[in-house]
Amino acid sequence: MSSLIRLPEGSVCWPVGALSSAAQDVHHAQTRIARGADNAPFLSGITRWERRYADMLAWVEWNWVEMDEGTVVQADPLNVRSNVLLLDERGRPLLSSRRRATLATLVYLLPWQGAVLDELRQSAPQRRVSASAAAPMRLAA
Repeated sequence: MSSLIRLPEGSVCWPVGALSSAAQDVHHAQTRIARGADNAPFLSGITRWERRYADMLAWVEWNWVEMDEGTVVQADPLNVRSNVLLLDERGRPLLSSRRRATLATLVYLLPWQGAVLDELRQSAPQRRVSASAAAPMRLAA
């Protein structure tokens, strides 16, 4: 059995020890807003952040949901997609569970909510349903 690791094309190796400095160099690349039902007052979407390494582009992206106007959260903090292979102190790939936790930490360090909220504000006239126009909610007794 070969000990070589086959990386998908476009993958970038990133030492886990460089996480805090990498977070300073990662920038917002794109936020996509998912348009739900016409009367859905809150939205969801995907945001993507990138960092250039010489001739390679490292990226991370995750789903977010709007909880209330002005409040966005990750849909699933342990579901961060990336083309980054995180390496431990010995240069070996991190286990999947540690990789997920490390990428979640990176997301926590990024000022991503501001970028997403800016995108939501730009789309505000087209997306909001006024509270009076929304269908009344029926609650069970």
